[in-house]
Amino acid sequence: MEEDEQGEAPAAQAQPVLGPKEWVGLASMPAATQQALLNALGKLRGRNVNEMTVIFIGKQGVGKSSTVNTLLNERVAPSSPFQPENVRPLLAGRMAAGFTLNVLDTPGLLEGDSVSARGLMALRAALNGRKVDAFVFTDRLDTWRVDNADRAIFTALAENFGAELWERTILGFSHAQTTPTDGKPYEQFVAARVEQYRAAVRSTLGMKNLALPYVLIENGSRCKTNGDGEKVVNDKPWVADMVSTMVDVASVGEGYEYDHSKAGKKLDPNNKHKIWILPLFLIQVFVLRPLLIGQIKRDVKKAESKAKGKK
Repeated sequence: MEEDEQGEAPAAQAQPVLGPKEWVGLASMPAATQQALLNALGKLRGRNVNEMTVIFIGKQGVGKSSTVNTLLNERVAPSSPFQPENVRPLLAGRMAAGFTLNVLDTPGLLEGDSVSARGLMALRAALNGRKVDAFVFTDRLDTWRVDNADRAIFTALAENFGAELWERTILGFSHAQTTPTDGKPYEQFVAARVEQYRAAVRSTLGMKNLALPYVLIENGSRCKTNGDGEKVVNDKPWVADMVSTMVDVASVGEGYEYDHSKAGKKLDPNNKHKIWILPLFLIQVFVLRPLLIGQIKRDVKKAESKAKGKK
């Protein structure tokens, strides 16, 4: 596993976790944000819980790394459009007021139009031997539809890591400071996008009762601020809102623990149904091909017979 930007571990291997660092970025956040975060994390401390682990998952280019950086108020993950994406899971553990927040950024789960086997392997490395309190499945608010590639990712996560992963998942919508289409009110636009995404996940997985709480995210430098200097989306301080939502999810049950022995060969979703390739090939060679050749020969003979009859 990688601590911040350092380390050379391949994606499929989990390395020893280094100890967490002092959360220096917290001190330079607006005072209102600091207090809100400490209050939210204090809810867990009140239950004798002194640690929370959150993993960000999703496609490439949706703002996972930028959100990790904003959350910690430190540049721990490469997030420039001109930098290559991390191909290994990245861990940042931060301590404040006797509480440890572990945040993991993971590689994108899409390669072209297919689910990334490398991304799934990296996620497995991040999960091995670790209790996870919440996942943040990140996508852009200004993406107008859920397509087949998205649905393939929903399915691959459930098949490889269990449907219970989705029971601890928060939907995170980045680029939230966007202008709604067709002049719709912002609240109506957000509600429609959220329900579209929830419906797609629930129907794809056949899990009608998934809660899927959501948070709005805006990492841009032009994000609006309130009178206390906090970054806000629709007049709500979004960093504090995101951490509060994470705490709500973490407060339910004992957390998610991955059983790596269940993954098996499913980690490459593009191998699905490949077991049928050889039988289908044999059927083509020994059944369909002779039938097709026989039919062609009969058609040729009929054509020749007709030609002779005309002469």
